[in-house]
Amino acid sequence: MNVMLLAAGEGTRLRPYTNLLPKPAMPFLTLPLAAHSLGFLQEVSISQLVVNTYHLPEKIHSLFNRINHGANKLVFCDEVGEILGSGGGLSNARTHLKGGGDFIMMNADEVVLPKDSQVLSKAIAQHKASGALSTLMVMNHPEVGTKFGGVWTDASGNIKGFGKTKIENSETAWHFIGVQILSERIFDYLPEKGVSNILYDGVMAGVAKGEKAQVFPFECTWFETGNPTDLLEASKHCLEILVASDSPEKQALEKTFSQFSTSRIITQNFNHALLQFSTEAVIDNESNFSGFVCAGSRTVIGKDCSLENVIIGDDVVVADGTRVSNTILL
Repeated sequence: MNVMLLAAGEGTRLRPYTNLLPKPAMPFLTLPLAAHSLGFLQEVSISQLVVNTYHLPEKIHSLFNRINHGANKLVFCDEVGEILGSGGGLSNARTHLKGGGDFIMMNADEVVLPKDSQVLSKAIAQHKASGALSTLMVMNHPEVGTKFGGVWTDASGNIKGFGKTKIENSETAWHFIGVQILSERIFDYLPEKGVSNILYDGVMAGVAKGEKAQVFPFECTWFETGNPTDLLEASKHCLEILVASDSPEKQALEKTFSQFSTSRIITQNFNHALLQFSTEAVIDNESNFSGFVCAGSRTVIGKDCSLENVIIGDDVVVADGTRVSNTILL
């Protein structure tokens, strides 16, 4: 099956960190965020992986050229001059996807831990059986309609519209987790050029013409990672999952490590802190840790450091005596 990953965003809420790295390359549990998106897709055999770029494109190219994406073919669609949005980015990639049948489109920076390891296969099966234009994977979330806009559906799960305000003739609002299965008929509705949105200019344009668009609700743990506070909180939550007893979420994370980590990853309680590090990291035993610390590959943490709630990227040298908290070191 073909897959398109949306990797063109500027990551504005994660600045200044995303001035150095595009968001899909930001470290999360010692791996780039893109690895966690690809981890969600592990049960699918990827024929062609299409990745769009705009912000720091050369770093997106480098990331996907070295990561174990598992696709038979990797294609980049670089956007120049303006960012085209989810619909425009897809339309710009139509020559690579049209003629290949149904495909998956997903954000390249999602962390989704499903309760059911076969959930994506089940969503694809529902999509094919229904003949839908689009099947959005969704979950219940208490902040739909306040913090997040919702996917509003009727009692049968047919999409009626999107937004924070209830749509006429709808019954339920769901949270879209950034993964959808699309028929290649979507290209009949998207503008061929320019900026557009996949949901409003693609899916709802099709619905207006009589197409079916539906949701696939499932149970999962989904993380907001769009700003530093949420990224740090998501890291802490996932580390707690990893040191706890076995669970579907823990299995999902460990499966992602198995495919995408180039070295062994150790997660442990260490002097009342949660510490995660690559075996390629060098950590001085005299340093003090609290809260949590994630140290990437080839990280060096010097002597007499004091780190609290810190994410450290690959190849970072933390100087002797460094004292920081609630931050990301790249």
